[in-house]
Amino acid sequence: MKDIAKYRVVIVEDESVKNSRALSGLLDRLGCELEKRNCRVTRIAGYLEAMPVIGNEMDIDALLISTDMEFDQPEESLSRRLLDLVDRRQPGVPVFLLADRAESSRAISGQLMERAHEYIWIFEDSPLFISGRIVSAAEKYRSLLLPPLMRAVWEYNEKSHEYSWAAPGHQGGRGFVKSPAGRKFYDFYDENLFRTDTGIERTSIGSLLDHTGAFGESEKFAASTFGADRSYSVVTGTSGSNRAIMQACLAPGDVAVCDRNCHKSIEQGLIMTGAVPVYLQPTRNRYGIIGPIPCSQMKSESIKKKISALKIPHDGDERAYAVVTNCTYDGLCIDAEKAERELERSADRIHFDEAWYGYARFNPMYKGRFAMRGKPEKRPKDAPTLFATHSTHKLLTALSQASYIHVRNGRKKIDFNRMNQAYMMHATTSPLYAICVSNDIAVKMMADNGEHLIQEVIEEAVDFRQALARMSRDFKQRESWFFSVWNAPAVSDPASGKSWDFADAPRELLCREQSVWTLKSNEVWHGFGDIGDNWAMIDPVKVSILTPGVNDDGTLAEEGVPAELAAAWLFRNGIVPTRSTDFQLMFLFSMGITKGKWMTLLNCLLEFKHAYDSNAPLEQVLPEIYRASPERYSGLGLHDLGSQMFEYIRTATPTEKLNTAFEVMPEMVMTPREAYLKIVRDEVELIPANRLYGRVAANSIIPYPPGIPMLMSGEKFGDSGCPHVEYLKQLADWDRRFPGFEHDTEGSVVIDGVYHVMCVK
Repeated sequence: MKDIAKYRVVIVEDESVKNSRALSGLLDRLGCELEKRNCRVTRIAGYLEAMPVIGNEMDIDALLISTDMEFDQPEESLSRRLLDLVDRRQPGVPVFLLADRAESSRAISGQLMERAHEYIWIFEDSPLFISGRIVSAAEKYRSLLLPPLMRAVWEYNEKSHEYSWAAPGHQGGRGFVKSPAGRKFYDFYDENLFRTDTGIERTSIGSLLDHTGAFGESEKFAASTFGADRSYSVVTGTSGSNRAIMQACLAPGDVAVCDRNCHKSIEQGLIMTGAVPVYLQPTRNRYGIIGPIPCSQMKSESIKKKISALKIPHDGDERAYAVVTNCTYDGLCIDAEKAERELERSADRIHFDEAWYGYARFNPMYKGRFAMRGKPEKRPKDAPTLFATHSTHKLLTALSQASYIHVRNGRKKIDFNRMNQAYMMHATTSPLYAICVSNDIAVKMMADNGEHLIQEVIEEAVDFRQALARMSRDFKQRESWFFSVWNAPAVSDPASGKSWDFADAPRELLCREQSVWTLKSNEVWHGFGDIGDNWAMIDPVKVSILTPGVNDDGTLAEEGVPAELAAAWLFRNGIVPTRSTDFQLMFLFSMGITKGKWMTLLNCLLEFKHAYDSNAPLEQVLPEIYRASPERYSGLGLHDLGSQMFEYIRTATPTEKLNTAFEVMPEMVMTPREAYLKIVRDEVELIPANRLYGRVAANSIIPYPPGIPMLMSGEKFGDSGCPHVEYLKQLADWDRRFPGFEHDTEGSVVIDGVYHVMCVK
């Protein structure tokens, strides 16, 4: 491993070094001694110059602050700011104060003394001795830095020089270098990935499937970090995590209370278990944004009514299981504590699918709005067994496919051996250790300084929201259009009662106060109606940008700008939104987002506006789309195409059709499992959209956007005028009119421009 033995030592020098040749010489000698001990030394002149290094370079193993200790007020303030930054960005790194004389101890403040690892009197101790103290502290820090699995794999990589006759066949990467293509692959990913890609025979590291050794220690560390009784590291994504939980909880005929705004893995769990679903239906607003499930739907009386209406044979007395998506993909977080209180009257096991929300425990912004709240030992014994699934690769920092299952046992608990049988059905006997280790590191980052890391994400998102809000207001004052940000247009400080326009609100209030993000019933801006005060909040890091064209009452204006056209522009300019609807663009802020990225986004939105207003030729601004269909787009400008798209949306009303499709709960004729078995037995046929009336879908139909099921497997299309059919017919019409802007609708097949669905014969 490159530079494995090196330690990075940073020395911050104040004015006393510049003014003292003797002190500067001693620091030169100290630097030489450190380099002899295999350290890399960086010297920085001044506290301000040190700030960006401490804030951005995460490989520091020891920090030395050289000072005469006779601080004046401004200089001491700078030193405290520097140490505050150390605490936020690199907690635990050893900090040494290098004093030039013993009398300095009488000058330094007590507050500053508390922040240092130790003090060194640089004229009284030799550079050889001081360097030994520094290296010793750096070694101790490094030994505590790595979490259990990362440490074990690191040590294995350093110490193991084995000749293996086991899988994988590339044998530490050597197999790849025997061909030109393999060599390029090897050079691209570098040696350590291949050397640590080992088989499960390496018992020194332990076993992912048995949860032993370093794998088991890593999962214990995750459980303590995320507030669970037990945690399971998963390398098949949260799809695998969700399916494993359902496999452990459900049997054929059990009733599963399911959020209709669910990921496809929930339906897959229903297929595998044979459970009978009843659905909790979320809200939806005029922009196509999926809102929260109303609390009223979670009440036991409502759920009993849904169960009694089932026409499918079931065992409704088992109180088996309920699953809720929180936070939603569109960034709506519910009051999880209240949701659990309601659902526990109907289910003994409650599963929160928090795939996009693994950071919530680590910042007070989300207090009360996630599954693993508080300490597990303080949870009442008669509380329901609780599950949470986190895609640590989504908005934490693990590699793709990494996920966690967290469990808090209560009534009808599932013991380890039973749970592990389900876990192994959805795991792999050949895990890529790099994914497992990245899961371990994602947990360690949250354990060490999760609050500060997530706070920085919130601050970046708030800065972007306010910058966009100010720009939108400026254009409005000039009677011109611009993008707007979807959040409350005005906020209030609960302490003082003072209110501001969102664009002008104090940054600290927006970055720290949950109440400014909560929804109140019947507020026009969110459009979810009587949702209940404080039941839901917007996650500030999930930013929806709106394009003009929709009135407050949900009707369409006379003019508007289709978001899909803006999305195509952004893609063309190297910016990838996470999704778009007719009038919404969504962007997820994470630890990888910087001011440079979001300022570039703002600039690109401005450039789109200028190109749109000037009707820039499509041949120039969207050349790939133009070249694919020159006969369709010849002579058109960006504004021309936008006007055509908007007029189509206004007259054909696809958003209204989709909203209606989601509001109408289809009739369930058979369970998802029974429908899937029809596919297995080839008792299905592809049916074109105009003949779907009254047919039973053999697979789910999932339009993107929004990416949630319009129909589930085993549900029936309605008769003439069925909104689900009308929407599919309208999609085909859109695709014909606007090539290059086709929608993705999972579960359908387009044949000769006509949408087909696999239906039960």
